[in-house]
Amino acid sequence: MPKPEDYSERKTQLAGWPVHIVTYRLGTTYYTTIDNTDPGAWVVKAQGATKEAAESQALKDAQALMEKVKKSKPPTGCTSVPGF
Repeated sequence: MPKPEDYSERKTQLAGWPVHIVTYRLGTTYYTTIDNTDPGAWVVKAQGATKEAAESQALKDAQALMEKVKKSKPPTGCTSVPGF
């Protein structure tokens, strides 16, 4: 089995959400995963012939997913949720 190569990892913001992006190559195929670092509830995966193709598809899918997610304020008096 081939070992992961050309590994990269970064954190950024996408549609107002913090995300963690991991990309690596196995053989001739690149794989990208994106997860929501807060609260870490979802993962988007994509693959492509190039690093750019895999990341582009994953970012497109993540953007579409995040546009469906509504941010709502916590119940009155709740102070444990960051950003509220």
